[in-house]
Amino acid sequence: MLLQLERSNLSKKIPTFEYLVKEAISYLEFGLADPQGDQNARFQHRRSSFKELQYICDGDSNGVLYFAGTSYGEHQWVNPVLSKRISISASSPVSRYTDPKVLVSRTYQGTSFTGPRIEDGRNNVWWMIDFGQDHQVLNFYLSALFRHLLLMCNYYSLRQDGSRAYIRCWNFQGSLDGKTWTDLRVHENDTTMCKPGQFASWPIVGPSALLPFRFFRVVLTAPTTDESNPWNFCICFLELYGFFR
Repeated sequence: MLLQLERSNLSKKIPTFEYLVKEAISYLEFGLADPQGDQNARFQHRRSSFKELQYICDGDSNGVLYFAGTSYGEHQWVNPVLSKRISISASSPVSRYTDPKVLVSRTYQGTSFTGPRIEDGRNNVWWMIDFGQDHQVLNFYLSALFRHLLLMCNYYSLRQDGSRAYIRCWNFQGSLDGKTWTDLRVHENDTTMCKPGQFASWPIVGPSALLPFRFFRVVLTAPTTDESNPWNFCICFLELYGFFR
């Protein structure tokens, strides 16, 4: 994605944008602060500009969503959906049991699910996180780079609600625009989730862990183990980890 941006017309027309893209590529590949060796203070960026939020254990307080709840380290924790630091949406309408703020409430919820949305004759079931709001600018990529609303995700966690509707096949995905999605981890016949209230976490490995995104979602790709409502996605907690900026 960054290499495509480097070759894009936008980079050719906006030198500062081209510099930022080159800087991002250098950081990801080599950890360099300045891809051109320029010592100009205006362009000095150290690795500390990326906040590393490392997975320690299931349900810890080290994730990006918890960090957002502290206003990125500035205040006491408040549910980040209520403080509008992030937004979470679901495939089915908000209701008593489909409450996006529950996923980042840090409180166990016995019943928490999103149901299927029929699109093109198929069941679509997902929970989605957005780290930023829409900005009125000419180009989204330019906005994202300057607003620093991106996460390079290298781990994520879920928690089962009190039901026995265990997920077996699903994808964890990232997106820059909320429309085009990249699979960061594909789960097929994954039997990890097997108890009500259970936490589970998975690493993102390979090149996908170095891709920055604004939007993330978990999407069911096959029915759960529940025979009554097999397309209900039943989780009450979601957390992401990685390099945030």
